[in-house]
Amino acid sequence: MAKFSTFCFFLALLVLYGDVILVVPIAEAKDCHKVWNCKGDNRCWEDCKNHYNGKGLCDLYTAPSVPKQCFCAYKC
Repeated sequence: MAKFSTFCFFLALLVLYGDVILVVPIAEAKDCHKVWNCKGDNRCWEDCKNHYNGKGLCDLYTAPSVPKQCFCAYKC
């Protein structure tokens, strides 16, 4: 009887805590960035999406002599 109750106890522990043991954390890809001269907001967004499957955005404010840059953020 003692062996049977010990077996039932361990079986109950396995059922109750089994899902906790089997949880595997999922690693996310790190963020990467690319920068190039901007040729328009739509073109920046399309190029970033097509080449890197990311999100691209041109500079909002730049100095007069500095060309606008397209910043592309994507998962590595």
